Amino acid sequence: MKKMSLEKFDVVISGGGVVGMTLACALAQNAITVALVEYTDIAASLNNEFDGRSYAISYAPYVMLETLDLWNKVGREAQPINEIHITDGHSPLFLHFDERDLGDGPLGQMVEVRHLRSGLFEAVSKNENITLINPDHITDMNSTLGASHLTLDSGRELTCALVICAEGRQSPLRERMGIKIQSWNYKQTAIVTTVQHDHDHGGTAYERFYPSGPFAILPLRDRRSSIVWCEPPEQAKVIMNLSDAAFNAELTKKFGAFLGDVKHLGLRWSYPLTSQLADDYLGERFCLIGDASHGIHPIAGQGFNLGLRDIAALAEVLVDAKRLGGDLGSEFTLERYVRWRRTDNNILALGMDTLTRFFSNDITPIRLARQIGLSIVGEIPPLKKFFMRHARGTVGKLPKLLRGEKL
Repeated sequence: MKKMSLEKFDVVISGGGVVGMTLACALAQNAITVALVEYTDIAASLNNEFDGRSYAISYAPYVMLETLDLWNKVGREAQPINEIHITDGHSPLFLHFDERDLGDGPLGQMVEVRHLRSGLFEAVSKNENITLINPDHITDMNSTLGASHLTLDSGRELTCALVICAEGRQSPLRERMGIKIQSWNYKQTAIVTTVQHDHDHGGTAYERFYPSGPFAILPLRDRRSSIVWCEPPEQAKVIMNLSDAAFNAELTKKFGAFLGDVKHLGLRWSYPLTSQLADDYLGERFCLIGDASHGIHPIAGQGFNLGLRDIAALAEVLVDAKRLGGDLGSEFTLERYVRWRRTDNNILALGMDTLTRFFSNDITPIRLARQIGLSIVGEIPPLKKFFMRHARGTVGKLPKLLRGEKL
């Protein structure tokens, strides 16, 4: 059999999900050649069927997508989040965030996964600096002094300065590199679906905290909302197995009648809720990004946003190195990315863990404390604005893309 020729790239990204495709676009727009290797056939998985899943994108990551000229591809059907209403169960005490309190745009955007994936695939397919290789995966990887040499399952051989792992939480490549993770289980299962309701939501997101787990109502277009409904595993299993009519009845009990009659659309999804943090982000000419390096509870909808913030930092580090003639895969180059992102990711992961445990119990003193706490934050404007800026992702030392600046 004829030996395949060696294909050379600046960077190889393993994982063609939304994080991998977004990173590929950010790098390719800045003259970095990318091979994007994905296990599945992306084109075959794209269709216009609505499957019930959506992502909340905070303001700063939205600015990044605008700056990369991707928002016009992924955000055509987006729903702005204008307000956030947070309560402890059905307590009359609440915390209310309103975009008008800051005056510089929505708190975030809701985007259906189908639009995000198809828009990113369109952008990847049209960029001449991106070579999409799928379905395929890396089976062997060896690093030398100046490059990493990869063999794919198909037999193709690639060489690059850096391999970036964007394979998600269950990454085989991370395991191959011997990078371990620390993980913990919340003994909760998230049920995800989309509902139709009679009345307009006005762009308001609702987050209710119950002892069994949070219940989020996230606005979509056309009087629809995305639901993230957390319950103990056994209870979630029962709910997932209900008929459509019975499921809608249980949903109505949790949802309430404030938006009129409600019924679910599309599919129901469920997944166990865990958090995990990688012990390290780097290997030899190798780094982790997105859920491959961190996975958090969806209590505040920040998981995908953390991945987008990783992209902004890593893209800036690599583009700067390329312009200065540096080695994209050197530890010296990549340590800047790790210092920039690891602390932020760990703090947010541990913060979400604390928040989850604080709200997911029914101990009377704690329940009263959190209800009063939500109310107090709402009555102190500087404190309230601080939390709003955190929710929008505009706190801290932001990479250029998150500030709306080109690389």
